[in-house]
Amino acid sequence: MLGAAMSAGAAMLYYGKRQEQAKSIASEVLDETSVATKAMLDETIVRISQEVQRIESRMGELQVAQSEKLGQLGENIRQVVTASELISRETQKLDSALRNNKQMGSWGELQLRRLVELSGMCEHVDFDVQRGTAEGRPDMAIKFANNTVVYVDAKISLNAYVEGVAAVDAKSRAEYAKQQYQAIKEHVTALVKRNYHGDSNSLPFTVMYIQVEGSLAFADEGRSDADSIVDFALSRNIIIATPGTLMALLRTANFSWRQRQEVANALHLLESIKELTKRLSTFMGHYEDIGTNLAKLNKSLGAMASSWNTRVVPQLEKINQLRPESIEVIIPTEPVIEIAQVKQITE
Repeated sequence: MLGAAMSAGAAMLYYGKRQEQAKSIASEVLDETSVATKAMLDETIVRISQEVQRIESRMGELQVAQSEKLGQLGENIRQVVTASELISRETQKLDSALRNNKQMGSWGELQLRRLVELSGMCEHVDFDVQRGTAEGRPDMAIKFANNTVVYVDAKISLNAYVEGVAAVDAKSRAEYAKQQYQAIKEHVTALVKRNYHGDSNSLPFTVMYIQVEGSLAFADEGRSDADSIVDFALSRNIIIATPGTLMALLRTANFSWRQRQEVANALHLLESIKELTKRLSTFMGHYEDIGTNLAKLNKSLGAMASSWNTRVVPQLEKINQLRPESIEVIIPTEPVIEIAQVKQITE
C-alpha cells in the first residue's frame, strides 16, 4: 500500500511538472501568436484607416462638385425661367400688336422699309415713304428707272388670321378663315377705289403688301368664290405681295436702275468715242501738213546745201585768200532747228 501511494505521488508530481511545462510552452506560443496577430491587426487597421480617409476625401470632393453642379443647375433653371417669362411677355406683346390694326399697320410699314433697304435701295433716291398723290397717301412709292413708280399699301388687317391660328377646333378655324378672306377682299376693293395706279407716273397696278405669307393660304381656306384671293385682286389691278414676292419686285426695280446706269455709261462712252474721232481727224490734218512741209523743207535744204557748196563757200575761200591779215572772215555755223515735243499717252 505504501509503495502504491508513493508511486501515485510520484506520478502526480511528474504530471504536475509536465502540466507546468505545457502551460509554459502554451504561454510562450500564445505570446508569440498574439504579437504577430497584433502586428497584423495594427497593419490592417492602418490600411483600413487610410482607405476610410481616402473615401472620405473623395466623398468630400464629390459633395463639393455636386454642390457646384446643383448651383449651376439652379442658375440655368433660373435663366430658363427668366427667358420663358421674357418670351411669354414678348409673345403677348406680339399677339396684342397683331390684334391692333394701328400697330399691325406700323409693323407692316417697318417690315416693308427693311425689305426695301435690304434690296439695296435708298430712300429719296429709289423710293419714298408716305408719298402723297391725288388719290391719297400710300405707304411707299418705289421708283423705276423709266421715271415710273409703283405704289405699295401695307395696312391690311390680319386679326382673323391670328385668331384662326390660335383656334382649337376646325369649326372656329373655318369661321376665322372666312373672316380673313372677306377682310382681304374688302381691302382690295378699297384700294381699287383709291386708284393709286391712276397716277400719271404709276405703273398700271398697286401692290398690296401682306406681312405674313401663311395668311393668304389661310384666307383661301374660307373663300366662297371660285377664284383665289390672289386672282380676285389681280383682276382688279391689285397685286398681293408677300415678303418673298415683294423682294423679287424690289430686285427688279433695282436691276432697272443698274441697267439705266449702264446704258447711260455706254452712251457717254459713245459720245467720248465720237469726240475722239473728231479730234483724231484734226490731228491727221496736221500730220498730213507735216508731210507736205517736210517735202518742201527737204527741197529747200537741198537748194540751200547746193547754194552753200557751189556759191557761198568758193566765194569765202576766194575772199580769204585775198584779204589782208587785219580783216577777219567769220564763217557762220549751221542753224539749230528745234523739234516740238509730243506728249506720251498715259494708260
